[in-house]
Amino acid sequence: MRVGVFDGEGRLLRFKSGRTPQTNTSESVPRALLDLAKGVAGQDWSSIWRCGVASIGPLDSRRGVILKAPNIAEKGSEIPLLAHLREELDVEYYFLNDCNAAAYGEWWSRKEEGVRNLIYVTISSGIGGGVVDNGHLILGKIGNGAEIGHIIIDASGYMDCGCGGRGHWEAYCSGANIPRLAEKLLEDERLERGTGLEKAYVEKSLDAKMCFELYYARDRAAVGLFELLKDFYAAGFASVINTFDAEVLVIGGAIYLGHESFFQHEVLPRIDRFLLLDKPRIAKPVHGDLAPLYGAAHCALEGVEGARIH
Repeated sequence: MRVGVFDGEGRLLRFKSGRTPQTNTSESVPRALLDLAKGVAGQDWSSIWRCGVASIGPLDSRRGVILKAPNIAEKGSEIPLLAHLREELDVEYYFLNDCNAAAYGEWWSRKEEGVRNLIYVTISSGIGGGVVDNGHLILGKIGNGAEIGHIIIDASGYMDCGCGGRGHWEAYCSGANIPRLAEKLLEDERLERGTGLEKAYVEKSLDAKMCFELYYARDRAAVGLFELLKDFYAAGFASVINTFDAEVLVIGGAIYLGHESFFQHEVLPRIDRFLLLDKPRIAKPVHGDLAPLYGAAHCALEGVEGARIH
């Protein structure tokens, strides 16, 4: 969790981070967030007039509720986040998916350059994103617009996604699912046997970091895996570009930033074969991991109506 106090010009004045409670009650997260916010705001607590909140999704922005949060609440339960926050801070709230907030924060930092259309993609344990179209943040009917991690890149549905769907971009290319794809391909004998990748699979030590390391070492099975992944990554990026026709594509997240050379030299050039439209300028996040924080604050300052909780 990250909390910041911003001034009326959108400048970050104070900032603090804390661990998200891993308990299974819907009250623990709002309580921890309030405690963190009070610690950051200090004597300015009573002078806060608007609050932007960027949250994991999916969510219902009309009600201020996180719909599914298996890691931080009872399985299948909702977290009425805004109701709890309002008990102690009764101000105007703006509630967004964290990736939508990040997209807005990155666009805000570039709008003086004349940027009107921007796509934000994060590739880490999952894949998420957000889109600003002609200066307007795409939010959808209840705040889950531009869930680009769940676009279909494989109609065969070879890989199942954590959301319950099949063939989604995230199911193949996220940090959590790269090793799952490797395991399934090995089990189906679609990758070469007797390799370092198979050895790591047998020893149950396979993760995304190991997959990349084996690829860089030119392990034969890992090379086969990443030849597939390069096309899956490129197809996902191209689908998003073709859909939204943006001037700038911002890419972040631990997988991308940790392997930027791989993406720059082996993935992004492949996008062209899938593109209808011109490739946008590709950039890294200005605000890094704080992009959702900045975006939530700027949405509140601008009074983005689709994100406001009435």
